[in-house]
Amino acid sequence: MPGEHLAKLTIRVSFSRADEVRAAQSEEVRFRLAGTWFTYRRGGNGPLANEFVVPDPDDDDGREDYVKNAVTNLVGLIKNTVQQRNLPYLVSEVRALPLDFATQQGVAEFDISALEYVKSYDLSFFCRYTGTPSGWTVIANQATVPPVTAVAIIRDALAFGTATGSADVYITDGDAQPHTFVWADDLSLPANQGPATLYQRDKLKAGTYRCTITATSGASLVLPVVVKSDARFEVAVNTTATTAQLVPSGGLAPYAFLWEDDGSTGPGRTGLATGTYKCRVQDARGTTLDVVVVLSPFHFYFGRNPITLAVDAGDDYRADPTTKPDLSFLCEVWLEKEYGSNVFEQVGTTVEQPADRDGRSVFQVEALLVAFLDYHVPAPASTAVERAAPLFRRFFLKHAEFFGGVAVPAVTLERSYVLLGGLGFYENRARTWFTAYQAQVKPFLTWEPPVKAVLRDQPEFLYFMVTGGAPAFRCQVRVHFSDGTEQLVAHGGADDALDFEVYCLPVGYAALRLAELAGAGPAVLWWEVFVTSPDRATVLSETRRFELDARTFPKRRYFLFATSLGGMATYAATGEAQLDGETTGQEAALTLAPDYDPLAGDTAVQGRVLRPVVKAASGPRTRAQMLASQDLLLSKRVLLLSHDGQRWQPGYIKAKTSSLFDESKAVQTQEFEFYLPAERLYTPALGPAQVTYATIFQP
Repeated sequence: MPGEHLAKLTIRVSFSRADEVRAAQSEEVRFRLAGTWFTYRRGGNGPLANEFVVPDPDDDDGREDYVKNAVTNLVGLIKNTVQQRNLPYLVSEVRALPLDFATQQGVAEFDISALEYVKSYDLSFFCRYTGTPSGWTVIANQATVPPVTAVAIIRDALAFGTATGSADVYITDGDAQPHTFVWADDLSLPANQGPATLYQRDKLKAGTYRCTITATSGASLVLPVVVKSDARFEVAVNTTATTAQLVPSGGLAPYAFLWEDDGSTGPGRTGLATGTYKCRVQDARGTTLDVVVVLSPFHFYFGRNPITLAVDAGDDYRADPTTKPDLSFLCEVWLEKEYGSNVFEQVGTTVEQPADRDGRSVFQVEALLVAFLDYHVPAPASTAVERAAPLFRRFFLKHAEFFGGVAVPAVTLERSYVLLGGLGFYENRARTWFTAYQAQVKPFLTWEPPVKAVLRDQPEFLYFMVTGGAPAFRCQVRVHFSDGTEQLVAHGGADDALDFEVYCLPVGYAALRLAELAGAGPAVLWWEVFVTSPDRATVLSETRRFELDARTFPKRRYFLFATSLGGMATYAATGEAQLDGETTGQEAALTLAPDYDPLAGDTAVQGRVLRPVVKAASGPRTRAQMLASQDLLLSKRVLLLSHDGQRWQPGYIKAKTSSLFDESKAVQTQEFEFYLPAERLYTPALGPAQVTYATIFQP
């Protein structure tokens, strides 16, 4: 730390060239190391007698080297002492300085440096010769300035946000002289309180405080004082359409609950009607939180529409804003990245926004959430009902007021679902989906016409969102045959579903195995799909009808696309198509040498990229199908079923003007261009047999 340093002694030696004087100068010197004086004399008996040789100036090759060689002999003895006694010093090599031209005497220097903090009287030097000049000069004698050491005895602040902590700072290095204490968070505090080695502070909130302690020697120490407290007391709210469960954390357990409407004292409620409920939650320290629970039939967000959190400091703040100086709001987004794990992680950083003049602010968080969502792409031949897990996630928003340098403990947590979908420009603002449409219609996540003509091999899927607190459901299929009879069959479902989960229902002719159901009997004309409770007593969804188109379309192609609501739907293009290759590349002219290779040409092809483009034609379409195709043209995820029906091929619809309805035409048709992934090397679709290109159109 600043001001402290280790001891260091620097000695300069310059012996006289006169024999008698030189002999007296080098007769005896002493060094005090680690509390003991060590004596070194001129002589020839070496290390055993601590005697060092002082050469005659005329005996050395260089006239100026006689001093350096004498000092080197002495330094060797000192190093030997340090090594044998394991003393905490470092003895430098001898440094020869320029010859003193006035006296023609050699000059040399060396250092003895402490490796640890030693007593202040160590590293002393004594020369027996008292004449002038003595031949020995102490150039520097840096005394030890030991570091300041201190410890803080801390009493934590207990309840989060309260200023009930304290700290006693004690000096522990044995220095009884007065010290100064400067606290970085409050420079107005006195530098000392009287006692030389003690400083006491109270009324501390949780946090890190830094105290700079300075001794009279000039050494100083920055001591971090960490005051802890209970974790922030907060309550998560888990709800369904008719239940509420409060999950407190932080503070100090156990927790007590008191519901305002009925006086119940448990954390959970069941059989609740739509409305607002309040509960006071208290921890063992007496800290209370007033939690507001809002139950609504539908409580989820579309991730492609704004997701906002409005916060309000209340009427008391508007009456007197000085009660919360420099008010701002904090918001955190916590997401369950692995659905069903119940492990929520904060995504992004804590966002802080200042309050407006009325003590309000609005956070917008959908960008943080939608990054963790993805479309659910079912296998072309899938037959089982499955949860479309990539399509949705659970999350909650944590928010608090911030003023006076700390976030207040009044924090609300609201757990919700986010779905990778959205509503259009007008309906998003009208909120009709949430206020009427979803509750009354119980729609699947598609805008396809409710009656849809399909082909036998056409894959079809419906996406069902669980609502109303139904823990189990069944997909029901009502099949109508050519003889007028009907048959109702169940086609899978789930027994552990949660509100706002989304399930994929394969409902195509092949997926439902309707050919097997019909057998040799009457043919299937149409089938209806809807969702009910397991006992079929409660209908949980709208009904959609699929009419079997028995016509043959040899050039049919199926496009699977993500709907605006988040599900996947099928677009059957039955008209003739054209497959183009949009080729781009880079070339460079070759520099032709006199002996150029004519087979190499004069241009080097540096790269080629071919993007297959399917120019598709819809075939005849109804007015409803034409208008619903806006969902395809807007889709951010489109896939083309391969010619063998085994895999999806990704791509996108080219953005351009497309016909949605032409009143001048009796038969409506539509054309669009579908861009497949770019190719840099060509490989046809492979299988167990030889490639014959039997299928002419083979994207």
